[in-house]
Amino acid sequence: MSDSPLRGAIYVDFDNVVSGLRDGAGAEWALRFAEAPEEWLAWLMQGAARRMLIRRCYMNPAGWLEGEQGERRYFSSFRAAFQGAGFEVVDCPRLTRSKNAADLRIALDVLDALGNPHARIGEFTLLSSDSDFVPLLLRLRAADRATRLVAHPDLGRVVRAAADEVIGLDALAAALGWRAAPEAHFGHVPPEEILAALREAMAEARAPVHLPTLGKIVLERTGQTLRGSDYAGFGALEPMLEAAGGFIRQDGPGGGYVLRPEWLAPPSAEAAAEPAPGGETPSSSA
Repeated sequence: MSDSPLRGAIYVDFDNVVSGLRDGAGAEWALRFAEAPEEWLAWLMQGAARRMLIRRCYMNPAGWLEGEQGERRYFSSFRAAFQGAGFEVVDCPRLTRSKNAADLRIALDVLDALGNPHARIGEFTLLSSDSDFVPLLLRLRAADRATRLVAHPDLGRVVRAAADEVIGLDALAAALGWRAAPEAHFGHVPPEEILAALREAMAEARAPVHLPTLGKIVLERTGQTLRGSDYAGFGALEPMLEAAGGFIRQDGPGGGYVLRPEWLAPPSAEAAAEPAPGGETPSSSA
């Protein structure tokens, strides 16, 4: 039996993890994660002799985290801390108002590492709650590689089943010194509660609801973010909206809008036959 350390690679979706820690444990612990990566990295490497051959952190340098005094800490200010912990920092500026393509960059880099014949990576560790990584995790398993996923503790079962080991962000926060409090949002929220909050919000709406606004409403009523709930266990936005009430996402800025299905219903034949303003019946000719 070989006593050589396990060859590993670690990929950090910085924006995703920081927002998850901020929503679940608070800004203090999100800042702790960003400022002291050597602390949680040492914790992650416990349990087996590991040599992290690849360490990469993907961040939007223009992103920011609000401190306890209301000050903005831009993500670019944490670059030196990660470089000091041996990470290569990959800039992933936003390509749209809501996406920075870090998940795609991570997937491509993981596949490159998987195909490298000179350094066989035996274990891949991903820090992200993004359900888009399911195909990648399954590909790694098929290639006989071990996988660890550090993600929100309420991760959906489909994503959880794709990884060999899932470590909750609550455990990561605890390793940094956080202690659970009643107001913390890492507690389990049943999917039915998320769906009920969506139905209530859409029933109260009188116009299409901006997706970030809808997410904020759900957070206020359940203490859980849509992403953090893995979209009520459905793994994606559209299936969750369909299950909640056949709601429809419409493209638009900032993630788009959510509509009730009747808002897209075609006019009835009776309505089409009603006289147009001025008393004239609409003509069928152009």
